[in-house]
Amino acid sequence: MSTPQQRVHDTTRRLLELLASDDSHTPAVIPEAIALRTELAVATAEAGHLEDAFVQVDELLKDTQREYGREHELVGSVRAAVSRVEMLAQRALDEA
Repeated sequence: MSTPQQRVHDTTRRLLELLASDDSHTPAVIPEAIALRTELAVATAEAGHLEDAFVQVDELLKDTQREYGREHELVGSVRAAVSRVEMLAQRALDEA
């Protein structure tokens, strides 16, 4: 099993490759990019970089809602990632 840091690195690489290869005008909000951005935010939180993770999921939620509307299933999956980052942050506070 990979460490959170390895997951951040690998996911960042895959996301950059996807964004470089996509021809659409808004490649960061295609479903595959949303999935990778979600994975990256959670891995970032798991790696202990909570402020960065919060920025990532906040921007991702805004982007996804703007592109798909508030009720789309992709927005639901991003909201789940927001909850996961919040839970990891609370756990870190409880352990401090």
